[in-house]
Amino acid sequence: MRKFFSIFCFCVFSCYGELSQEIGIDDDDETPLFEQDELDAEYDPLEPFNRLMFSINDAVDKVFFVPLASAYKHILPYWTQCAIENMIGTVFAPVRFINFVLQGEGEQAVKTVFRFVFNLVFGFFGICDVAKTIGLTTKNTSFEDTLRKWGAGTGPYIVLPILGPSSFRGTIGSAFEMPFSPAAELSLKKYKKSTREKIRQIMWATDKLATRASLLDIMNDLEKTSIDKYAATRNAVMSIEKAK
Repeated sequence: MRKFFSIFCFCVFSCYGELSQEIGIDDDDETPLFEQDELDAEYDPLEPFNRLMFSINDAVDKVFFVPLASAYKHILPYWTQCAIENMIGTVFAPVRFINFVLQGEGEQAVKTVFRFVFNLVFGFFGICDVAKTIGLTTKNTSFEDTLRKWGAGTGPYIVLPILGPSSFRGTIGSAFEMPFSPAAELSLKKYKKSTREKIRQIMWATDKLATRASLLDIMNDLEKTSIDKYAATRNAVMSIEKAK
């Protein structure tokens, strides 16, 4: 998986280099790579590829992910959904800690450590968010936020197989937090290798399922009201990215 990710990153950067020459972006321009999106509200140089991937993803989503997400949202008891999401949040708290440190957010990093320990010890291994009941809360963060903090712009819009739409910055951020990334490995270091493998796969898949379930109503409305679903989705995603 890591070799695949390395190859993928190489291909993306190579493609970007070729595209930049085609659309007239000068490598000597003072504008940083990720900030080229500021020149165009919907910076989408990969549109032909993105539309193809969007069509494939949309078909798979309707057949496979929508039924699963609907079952998760409407059949699974709400308290069970909360327990699952709390446990995922606890397991991957070290990833948030790393990002807060990289962002220079010392107070948030300390709070994350205390929340992690408190929920692990008193919250049945993170199933219950008991830290929240005593007012110990912290904001959510990701490696994308870290890149933004370091000055990286959103970059071009990109749609990946299964993973879906994002900005270039968001894609790099998500790759850092994938279940096979070094950050996830650090989070699960105390478990045996075979156990880590299963936990990573289950946690990652469940997290994506919960996210898709939370977007059911939004995506349904988008489908009903938009003339061009691809363009509407792109505009919504990039608007959210820029608002962060």
